[in-house]
Amino acid sequence: MKAKTYIIYRHGWNTNNQNPEAGLPEKMPVARLEATSPEEACQRAREQVTLYPNQYLSAEPADEVDARENNLNLKAEALEHPTLR
Repeated sequence: MKAKTYIIYRHGWNTNNQNPEAGLPEKMPVARLEATSPEEACQRAREQVTLYPNQYLSAEPADEVDARENNLNLKAEALEHPTLR
């Protein structure tokens, strides 16, 4: 199976590493890495990312995440530049 790039997210608030009082989200991107599956990506990220008992990791293909982010940025730019009539 060919490796893909994945965005790894940590889910769950914890005052030590993902404090909601500091404005951090419940689902936060914490790594970007190459792997052959989302499961492998999460397994490899566990070696790099601190997790507490109430937290877990998930992985999404980076190309899909990047496309959504780029689309949001384009929508924001469109709002900044209203159409002249």
